[in-house]
Amino acid sequence: MLMYTFKTGDLVAKIHPSIKEPLQVGLIISDDEQTITIKWTSFNKSFFMEKEGDIFRELNKSFLLSTVQVYRGNQEANLSLLNSSYFDGN
Repeated sequence: MLMYTFKTGDLVAKIHPSIKEPLQVGLIISDDEQTITIKWTSFNKSFFMEKEGDIFRELNKSFLLSTVQVYRGNQEANLSLLNSSYFDGN
């Protein structure tokens, strides 16, 4: 799925380019012609070493569960559609 088709309400994942597993999962909270804004809601805890100590747990919550803006043309963002909020294609 190309990023330019993502819309507000879609559930997306950031996929690791080598291991092809989701690193973060989030919800698109807004979109316009040039960008989409994603609120990350969860992340791959084993990949980001959450169990290595309290410092990692706090850093992960602060940085990995943030809100990001992605340009629609950025094919290196490695985003994949998990679930669309639109049933009728509109």
